[in-house]
Amino acid sequence: MTSTATLSTTFTCWPTSFYQADLAAMEGPGLGPETVEEMNGQLQSLILEAQARQPDDRFGVIGAQKTSLDILCGDHPAVDWLRGRILAAIRDLTLDALLDKEELAAKFFEKSEIRAEGWAAVYRQGDSHRQHTHHDSAFSGTYYIETGAVGPEDGYLQLLDPRPAAVARQASPGVYAVQPRPGLLVGFPSWLPHSVQATLHYGGTGICIAWNAAFNDTEALS
Repeated sequence: MTSTATLSTTFTCWPTSFYQADLAAMEGPGLGPETVEEMNGQLQSLILEAQARQPDDRFGVIGAQKTSLDILCGDHPAVDWLRGRILAAIRDLTLDALLDKEELAAKFFEKSEIRAEGWAAVYRQGDSHRQHTHHDSAFSGTYYIETGAVGPEDGYLQLLDPRPAAVARQASPGVYAVQPRPGLLVGFPSWLPHSVQATLHYGGTGICIAWNAAFNDTEALS
């Protein structure tokens, strides 16, 4: 009779990656407070112009206004800058998702086409966004341009634990809240439920760009 040794171990299942970069506080080319202020000013002008000429879109939001899905397609220095920062977030999220498989991650960036879309959202007093996920993409995120006169928890991004049983049994707090601030770029798996709390009770306007990214990976693993 052959005996099989039983190993006892403890490990964590189903970790969830979350990317966060405060571009205004970072140092290097294309980073820092002056660059962020300049780029945010240009992005804000582009968004408000697009909002004025496009049909009103309020899908998924309560009160807020959204632009079409082509905000990252423009030929503009500020758009180019943001695309580069989003690409860096996608790269870091992919490396984290593939753990120690750097070679495999490199193949995704070498052989795969990254399909990205972005849209702007403008929030005013009391506006919010219902709980939702994003389909047909690998990663999603938000870049904050203007946050208005926010108070405690105003307009916070809420990332929701996708495990109902863990929440019901109080094994999880259920929500990870992210305070928005100009220059903050965040990213996470697109399947993760999230929402935006009612915002700007103290006045002002909140402006952000949300994005989705997916891989056209037909050759990535060859």
